[in-house]
Amino acid sequence: MNSLRSLKVFYNKSYDKRPILTLCVANGILGAVSDTLAQSISLYNKYNKQLEDKYLPESVRKHESMWTLTKTWDFQRTFRFAAYNFCVAPLGGKWYMFLDKFFPMPVATGVVSKAVQSQITKKANEMAIKRMVTDQALFAPAGLVLFFSVMGIAETGKWEGVKEKFKDAYVPALIANYKVWPAVQFINFKFMPLQYRLPFVSSLGIIWNAYLSWLNNASKQEESVLELLEKEDTGLEVVQSA
Repeated sequence: MNSLRSLKVFYNKSYDKRPILTLCVANGILGAVSDTLAQSISLYNKYNKQLEDKYLPESVRKHESMWTLTKTWDFQRTFRFAAYNFCVAPLGGKWYMFLDKFFPMPVATGVVSKAVQSQITKKANEMAIKRMVTDQALFAPAGLVLFFSVMGIAETGKWEGVKEKFKDAYVPALIANYKVWPAVQFINFKFMPLQYRLPFVSSLGIIWNAYLSWLNNASKQEESVLELLEKEDTGLEVVQSA
């Protein structure tokens, strides 16, 4: 308990002095934890012959039997995921500041009656819902666009890789997002102070980010197989024409 209290004090002091850097470091660490979880589950299931990939969308695992999954830790993948979370933290922090500005929470001054307190609570719920709806309508889909674009370029170095990720993984990820995040963000916007919102989302989002890492890696494997099959088909056509 004392450790958590000390961590809270340290985080608050750091946020007061360097808010953006503090968000970046915290988000980067949580991103590394997410990918660590995703790779740990994949390696565990691989060695124990469990079919965890059955939870992936069908479009991503059409050629699952042809995937060349490594049996060792992919440190570059963990670094990419941590670096991505580090770099997008300022964007997330600014977004929460924007929502705070345009949908301010009511503040009670002094002692108020039950009727006034009821009105304040109603208004607070209304503002939290507006923040959540705006976040899920704008930031959630845009955030996934950014994620799959950056990962596609980082992994393949070409736009074809980005197109394949959008074709296979974007819609399933967006649907999964809407099953989880509206309720989480309502709690976040209503109860969390501004400096804790991004860490709160990232902490609860460890499972979510692990899923994104898992889905992104599966999409990468599928892209590699499709590229290999395309080369084989091209080679076969050349032989047949000759």
